[in-house]
Amino acid sequence: MRVTRHRRQILLFLAAILLPATVLIGLAARLMYQDRELAAKRSVDQRRAAVDQLRRELTSRLDALKLEEINRLIRQSDAKSAGGSQNPAVIFTARLENDRLVLPWDLPWDAPAQTDTLGSQEFAQHIQAGETAELAKNDYAAAAAEYRQALANIRHPWEGAEARLRLARTLAKAGNSEEAARQYRALLDDPILAREKARDEQGVGYRFYAAERLLNYRKDPTASLSFLARELNGDEQLTSAELYMIRTLLDSLPDSEAAQLRQRLSGRIDRLEQARMLARDFPRILAQVESGAPTGAVWVPYGSEPWLVTTTPAAAPLPRLAIAVSAASIAPPGVKLLNRSGQGDAVGEAFPGLRVEWSDKRFWESSRPGLPFAIWIAGLALVLGVAVFGGYLLLRDVNRDVRMTEVRSQFVASVSHELKTPLTAIRMFAETLAMGRSRDEQTKAEYLETIVNESERLARLVDNVLDFSKIEQGKKIYRPRPTRLEDVAGSAVRAMRFPLAQQGFELHLSIQEDLPEMQADPDAIQQAILNLLTNAMKYSGDAREIDLRLYERNGDAVIEVADHGLGLAPDEQKRVFEKFYRAPSHERHLIAGTGLGLTLVAHIVQAHGGRVEVESALGAGSTFCVFIPIKPVPMEARA
Repeated sequence: MRVTRHRRQILLFLAAILLPATVLIGLAARLMYQDRELAAKRSVDQRRAAVDQLRRELTSRLDALKLEEINRLIRQSDAKSAGGSQNPAVIFTARLENDRLVLPWDLPWDAPAQTDTLGSQEFAQHIQAGETAELAKNDYAAAAAEYRQALANIRHPWEGAEARLRLARTLAKAGNSEEAARQYRALLDDPILAREKARDEQGVGYRFYAAERLLNYRKDPTASLSFLARELNGDEQLTSAELYMIRTLLDSLPDSEAAQLRQRLSGRIDRLEQARMLARDFPRILAQVESGAPTGAVWVPYGSEPWLVTTTPAAAPLPRLAIAVSAASIAPPGVKLLNRSGQGDAVGEAFPGLRVEWSDKRFWESSRPGLPFAIWIAGLALVLGVAVFGGYLLLRDVNRDVRMTEVRSQFVASVSHELKTPLTAIRMFAETLAMGRSRDEQTKAEYLETIVNESERLARLVDNVLDFSKIEQGKKIYRPRPTRLEDVAGSAVRAMRFPLAQQGFELHLSIQEDLPEMQADPDAIQQAILNLLTNAMKYSGDAREIDLRLYERNGDAVIEVADHGLGLAPDEQKRVFEKFYRAPSHERHLIAGTGLGLTLVAHIVQAHGGRVEVESALGAGSTFCVFIPIKPVPMEARA
């Protein structure tokens, strides 16, 4: 009947909660799937619109940059200065000669044409006379005088740089290193040379030679490093000869002085190498540019960190040009431009091979379920959680009822068995005495002693049950008074003498001398000792020896009961004091008991402020130790 009721409860629970929750979850899942499809379509549309907007924005920016470069070159009217853009986004602007890219730093750097003015003629004469005195005659004083005269007759910045370099070189040869260093510093700090970027025919700025000499002579290296740092961190395009010269100079310095400059130089050289690779691959790039797009110019990406490259037609006064722009510099915020196939979205035909990666997660939010579906998920999770939790509570209650029913049945059976055994003995010996079948007075006395002991055993069992009931109801009261532990143990031993002797047990009693008197409930302590001795008798197996020891340790009175019988496994030792618990083994199921004895022992000991411990091993017996604090007996109680 009870199983049928539980089954009906489970069916009602399934029909009332789980089935509606399952249907609701199915409907919500379908709605969420449809919403995800719509979100995916919206994301595709938004991506397409974003790519169109990006393409228009890039085209506008690049056309503006290209027009700015053309206007700059027209104003300068010098195609050789094509690489010196003021816009940091422009990598370079270079000439095209027969469809070949001529990089601006690879142009021949001719010195300005010498004029026929008197000053330039005098400059050339003094330079030639100085070189004759310096190199042919080793007359450094005369050479220095000629170079100073040349320096006084300059008409162009490059002439002053040439004269000052020769003058400083001659002074250094003559041993006047301090004056030579001053000439190099003057050349290094010349604002006109800095503005005009004067270079020799090798494409190396004159001031780089001055920095090199100062570093070699160990004269004012700080000024040289500051100059190199300004050149590397500036926006002006350096020639390949200048970059490699800087690398040679930095390699001669300690890492602590030039670490940051080397890092910056590495980036500039990498850009130079990428430009040379672009010049090598330019026929392919040019073919893509000339393939044209339906509208506007074509910008072809090149390199892993892409440059966008295009060309302009020749139009006087400018030749045909190629312009390279850094894609990272013109990309809008949250956008990363890539030159990789298979990643990101294609920008369009005007940018063949260029793809975009949206790094600001602008489409991630739009693809997620909206707030209503988040509420759906939360509601479904709540319903499902309530259903599962309700099912758990129901199953737990059912299992608890089943366990309680089993425990009650076992308890009733155990108590009935425990009561039946002494009652049977009492009835048998009482009937024998009543019918006068005892042969002599000794036999009659033995029968009477048996009746008394079985009655005491029956009383102990009833007391255990009643005490457990009081403990469960919180009505158990202990009455402590001055107590001598050896007297309590003696009473317990006398009460157990007959059952021990009847079953052939030998009890070894050991009591420490001078045990102090303590405050305790002697009846409760005696009951605890009796329960421990009874428990030792039940689980001794074939062994017939029990030890009872009383002693003091660390301020505690210790009651130790040891048997040499079945023993307990480690996991059983943790539960042996639980109510109704009996170790689950075949041997123990054959032993009568209610599972309350050790529970009562633990409660009595805890009520006295003590503790109980067990040491056991399977097949080696068990030792139960009761520790009760020894509380001093007040003087009035002693009286």
